[in-house]
Amino acid sequence: MKRLLNSHYLTAALVVADIAAFTTIWFAMYYLRDHLADLGLWYKPINPVRPYIYALQVYLPYWLLCEWYYGNFEHREKLTGLNQISRILKTFIAGLVGSLALAYLFKQWDIGRFVLLTSSFCYFWWLYLSRSMLKAWKQAQVLKGIGVINILVIGVGRTARRVMDRILNHPEGGYRLVGFVDPHPRRKLRRSISGFPVLGSTRELTKILRSHPVEQVFLAVPKMPQNEMMNLIVQCEDLGVQFKIVTNLFEVITSQVRIDVIDEVPVIHLRNTEMPFVQALLKRLLDLVVASFLLVVFAPLMIGVAIAIRLDSRGPVLFRHLRVGKGGKPFMMYKFRTMHVDADPYAPAPTDPNDPRITRVGRWLRRYSIDEFPQLFNVLKGEMSMVGPRPEMPFLVEQYEEWQRRRLDVKPGVTGLWQIVGRKNLPLALNLEYDFYYIKNQSLFFDIVILLKTIPAVIFGKGAF
Repeated sequence: MKRLLNSHYLTAALVVADIAAFTTIWFAMYYLRDHLADLGLWYKPINPVRPYIYALQVYLPYWLLCEWYYGNFEHREKLTGLNQISRILKTFIAGLVGSLALAYLFKQWDIGRFVLLTSSFCYFWWLYLSRSMLKAWKQAQVLKGIGVINILVIGVGRTARRVMDRILNHPEGGYRLVGFVDPHPRRKLRRSISGFPVLGSTRELTKILRSHPVEQVFLAVPKMPQNEMMNLIVQCEDLGVQFKIVTNLFEVITSQVRIDVIDEVPVIHLRNTEMPFVQALLKRLLDLVVASFLLVVFAPLMIGVAIAIRLDSRGPVLFRHLRVGKGGKPFMMYKFRTMHVDADPYAPAPTDPNDPRITRVGRWLRRYSIDEFPQLFNVLKGEMSMVGPRPEMPFLVEQYEEWQRRRLDVKPGVTGLWQIVGRKNLPLALNLEYDFYYIKNQSLFFDIVILLKTIPAVIFGKGAF
């Protein structure tokens, strides 16, 4: 396996780049403020530069400490990439608040608020752009075969196939599947699964690891005796191979868990993660503010879209569809009409941009999710939220099992994890898991992160048509 630069070198490069960027931004904002005063655009001249040099020796280490604390020097990204912008936002908030506090503590330096605030905001964008560029570069290297991790999957069932599908559908993740190992030594081995070889049974694991370039082993077996699992772990550790367990416990995957101890026995406690009352009020306030703002900003566009729909095909401008909201309460969801009026509203959704049911204007609207703008009125009415699970049709909800009805514990959203991860590219089962992940981890901060990540997904039409 061709490897990327050593992790320590990457970290050192990030630290050096951040030091240079912060220093440049700090003095650039100082001289901008000074220039504004010279032009008469500011009410008083700025102080000499010397106190700002002293202050930089305090603010710079503090910001670097915030970056380190919130993981901005780490190189691994989770599936959705949400942790990247989440870390940067936390760093920005902590850095800005801390900078204002330091300005109060060191009043003798008399650091202007203009320099503090503009430097903080500019540095936020530096962090976002630099980490995004690093991530894009690493993904490009992975697609060239550099830095790819070879993995072996123990298991031949549904969980193992799910790992395989994930690797095949996301090559940018940096994993390459070497093959499978059958956890049942006594039965007749399959030759391959979807073209990937079954290299043997768990009895032959050491031999397989010695004869194949494997860096990580994924155990994808729902049930396995503890002694067998420990034996596999020891074999991997002896050869320097990482051992990972793929759990099939959906509730554990999507929940916030806490490890408790009862008489020295560790147990997993699944916590109820219902949004606190104050956060729920703030979430509703966020919905009203964002929906109102978007409706005002995009009012001319929406009027133009309405005219284009009427000129393009016969039928109403808006498409009204019955959906199920919080607590199982039905409501009428609004969208711009993108299909011909004779199309069955309850037929399977189009999966092909050339579907004859879609109008000419409709293809463009669906491509950039503009057809969903009228849902902002549903948000104002309190039927939907800006962020939440997908609004589902009644006949699908009727087929839910009891545990699936927990999707109805929150309001459906205009956007959600399914949009920013892949939107229509994802299978229904995986969409459902992202909905549950959101429900079990919902917070006001999580909503803000999802809203910010939705912007590039919509602009570039990611996963849409």
